[in-house]
Amino acid sequence: ARLVLLAVFACSTTAQSSSTYSKASFVPPAAPSITKAGWPSAANHPSRVQQQIATGYGTELFGKKKNVGGSSGTVKTAGVPPVTKNGKIQIKMLTSVPNIGQAGDIIFVSSAVFQNQLQRQKKARLISAEEVANLEAEKQKEEAEATQKAVDTKKMMEEVMFESLGEECSTDQDICGVALTMKRKAGPEGNLFGGINPKMIMEELANTFPDGSWEGKQVKLIVMKDSDGKDVKKKDIKHTGEYTCVVKLGNDVDVTFILSVVAEE
Repeated sequence: ARLVLLAVFACSTTAQSSSTYSKASFVPPAAPSITKAGWPSAANHPSRVQQQIATGYGTELFGKKKNVGGSSGTVKTAGVPPVTKNGKIQIKMLTSVPNIGQAGDIIFVSSAVFQNQLQRQKKARLISAEEVANLEAEKQKEEAEATQKAVDTKKMMEEVMFESLGEECSTDQDICGVALTMKRKAGPEGNLFGGINPKMIMEELANTFPDGSWEGKQVKLIVMKDSDGKDVKKKDIKHTGEYTCVVKLGNDVDVTFILSVVAEE
C-alpha cells in the first residue's frame, strides 16, 4: 500500500511540473534605436571641419610625412605645394619672431617649428616656388628703379659741381667744384657756434636737390674729411672750410662731392 501511494504521488508531481513550466522560445534582441541617423561624430562635425579647413588644424591639410629627396618629411597645405630643402620647408614670415626671422623674410624652417609655433599663432605661412619667383622678380625691378634714381641723383650733383667750378674737370682730381654750401654762425677765426653732423648734411642735400633720391636705409653719408684728409665724421665739423664727403646712394652707386662751410654774414 505504501508503494502504491508513492507511485501515485510521483505521477501527480510530474503532471503538475509539466503543466506549470513550458519550454521557452528564443527571442532575438531588439536593434538599438538611433535618435539622429547618420549624424557624424563630434570630431567630424561639419562646423568643426569647416573651422579646421580655415585654420589648417586637424584635417588633411597636414598630410602624412613622406620622404622627398632624402628629407625627413613635408607639410602639405591646401593649394600651396611646399618647397623643401634639406628636410625643411620654405615659409614667409608674417610677423617678426626672435631667433627665427623678421616680417617679410622668406626662410626655411623645420615642419615642427612651422606647425607647432608659427602657423598656430599665424606668424608665418607656406609660400610656393612660383610666388617666390614673382617676389624675386618684383624685388629686382624695384632695385633697378632705385639704382637708376641713384645714378640720376649723382649726375645731378656732378652737374652742379661743374657749374660752380666754371668748367669741366680736366685734371686728375677725383672731384672738383662745390656741390653743397652750408652757412653757419662763426667766430672771427672761423670756429662754428655749434657743429655740423652727418644728419644735418643729408637734410641739406635733400633740400638743395629735392628731385634726388634720398630715401632708403642704404642712403647715408659714409665719408667726411677736411682739407688735410682728416676724418671728421665722428667729431662733426667745427670750422669753416671745404670738406670732402661721400654719400652712398644705392647699390654700387656713391657720389663724392665738396661741402663748403661758410660763415653767415
